[in-house]
Order: sequence, then structure tokens, then C-alpha cells
Amino acid sequence: MRKPCVFVSSTCYDLKQVRADMKHFLEGLGLEPLLSEFSSFPVNPDVGTVDNCLSVVENKADIFVLIVGPKYGSTTEAGKSVTNLEFLGARAKGIPIFVFVAHSVLNSLLFWKANPQGDFSGVTDCPKLFEFVAGIKESGDTWIFPFELAQDIFDILQTQIAYLFMDSLELRKKLVSSGAVAAKFRDLKGTLLRLIIERPRAWEYLLLSESLEGELANLGNLKKDWQYGIVTGKGPSMTPSQFCNVWVQSKFSELLRTIENIRSLIYEAFPAAVGPPGVSGDPEAILYVANRLSEAYRAALEWKLDFRRIALPEEMRNLRSTMERFCDNMIIEVEKFSHNLKESLSDAIQRARTGQPVKIELTLELTMPDQSEFKAELARVLSLVQSGALRWE
Repeated sequence: MRKPCVFVSSTCYDLKQVRADMKHFLEGLGLEPLLSEFSSFPVNPDVGTVDNCLSVVENKADIFVLIVGPKYGSTTEAGKSVTNLEFLGARAKGIPIFVFVAHSVLNSLLFWKANPQGDFSGVTDCPKLFEFVAGIKESGDTWIFPFELAQDIFDILQTQIAYLFMDSLELRKKLVSSGAVAAKFRDLKGTLLRLIIERPRAWEYLLLSESLEGELANLGNLKKDWQYGIVTGKGPSMTPSQFCNVWVQSKFSELLRTIENIRSLIYEAFPAAVGPPGVSGDPEAILYVANRLSEAYRAALEWKLDFRRIALPEEMRNLRSTMERFCDNMIIEVEKFSHNLKESLSDAIQRARTGQPVKIELTLELTMPDQSEFKAELARVLSLVQSGALRWE
């Protein structure tokens, strides 16, 4: 079994001694430090230094320590420092993050906010450093520890890692005693696994929200194909008769099935998965609901692309264009449902902590786009057929 890996992110030159001391400190705790200036740092010779560091965060890091001194560091083409990108990568990965910011930077933050155009060259080499720290602070997602000496960092980290170790022991105890994590959940990690094991207040709804958000995010490339009308592969050629009498009817049947599936998932499957009040829900059934909702979302995205692949006579293409938009509202509404669920849960949990009664209602309203353009195009096509200008078969 390998040791936990701790990625230390900071500018190298102004914090060189702090980083060297961090290496010895972490090794003394039995952890594996990941610092890019040391020979022990894993290097992929096929990628650049920035991509290599980001890859190590993504693939190796178990804990992320960010140390912010007075230097912002070198920036990438995106305008962000490497340290900034490493932090974003760690946050996206969902690993524990500990942020340490020099007292001088934190003390100047309020003055910078009041006068962003002021001269702060005595504090930092780049005002973007204040933007970076302010972004972390205002997000509320990560605690910031001030420091003046390296020993301040070591003292805090030693305590926080002990707390983290205790959390892990508690989590292990719950896992063993509850038997909550069966073989079917072994591939889960991060927030999903923690929700299933710890089962905090409203965990069933949180599990649906987190799982659905992740499932939709995994369809990001397909969403871009839908957005830009990108299709691959050769589709069938159809006559007007084949398109209207066979293809369209088949696709509308598919659309109605998708709508009915979503209705069943929201109003039947999910309530059954949550169970009655006072009874813990079924995590497998909740994950099933999230997965099937994402499949319905996928079907809505693929609707347009399926229409785009068909080769039709020129006179039929406007009709096809009106029909390929029939699922557009569904895509927006599923995304809105996922977003609103997460927002409403956050608000409900905050109110519940103050003792207020809380009621959560799940509503997913599906609507069809205006069909007047479709009807007009269909009438135009039929008139062309009747006049002989367009061959039906």
C-alpha cells in the first residue's frame, strides 16, 4: 500500500526554503511530498512543465497544500498562474485542500478591494495575486490560514492532518459497522461515497443532486456537438415519404417514451428510492434515477444530431431544421432542474440548521417549442408534393 501523497503548490523561488522544509516535515509524518523542484517529483517527458504539474495533481495527489506568498508566479496563456491552475485542479478533484496565505497579503486585501488600481508593489509583484486570494476567500469553499513563518504552517498542518486522520478512522468505522458500501459502490469516490457512508441530513437528495450533476458533466462533449451541430458518420438518404411516414413517426414515439420515462423517474422511482419519512433511502435506487435521467438527457441531445445525419432533398431541409429543435427545451429544463435542485438543497439545509421547518419539492416541467414554424413548413412541403414540384416517393 502506498503512502498518501501531498502536493505542495507555491511559487518556487521566493518560498524555496519553505518548500525544502515542507519536504522534510511531510516525510517526518510518513507522507509522500510532491514538490516539483525535487528529483522525486514524477515527470512525464512527453508534456510541458505546466501540464506535467497539473497531471500530477490529477493523478497522484491525495492532499493539496497551497502556500501563497508575495509572488504571483509565472502565468500561462490563459492568464492564470501555474499555482492558480494547480489549485483549481485540486478543487475539481475533490481532495482535501489546505491554504496558507502570508499575513502581509491578507492584511493588504481589504485595501486592494477599496482601491484596486493602487500601488501595491511593496506587497506583491502582481495585483492578480489579490484576485486569486479574494476568489478563494469569497467562495467560502476553502479555509485560509494566515502565516508568517514556515513553523506556522507546520503547526497548523500537523493538527489538521491529525483531524483528517481521525475523520478517516471514523469513516472506516462507519463503513465496517454499517456494511453500507457493497461491491456495487466500490467504484464511487469523493462526495458520492461519503454521502452513502455518512448519510447526513437530506443525504438522499444530495446524492441525487451530486450524481446527476456528475452524469450531465460527463456528457459535456455531446452537449457541444448539440450546440454546434457537429455530426460524424454517414446517415441514411430518405425520400419525403420515408422521412414523414416512417422516420418522423418513429422519432416522435421515441420522444414520448423519453418524456414518460422522465415523469416516472421523478414522480415514481425517486420517491420510492427515498422511502417514507424516518426510513433511510436506497442509494442504489437513487443512483439509478440519476443515471436514467442523464440517459434521457443524452437522448434529447442526440435527437438533433440524428436529424442532422439524414440526407434529404433540398426542399425538405427547412422542415428537418424545425423538427430537430423539438427536444431543445427538454435539454435546458433538465439542466435547470439539476441546478435548481442543488441550489434549493443548499438553502434548505441552511434553514434547517436554524430550526426552521423545511419542505423540499421536486418538479421537472417539460415543454415543447412553438410548433407554428413546423406546421408552416409541413404545409409548404405538402403543397410542393401536390403541385408535382417535389416527388413524394
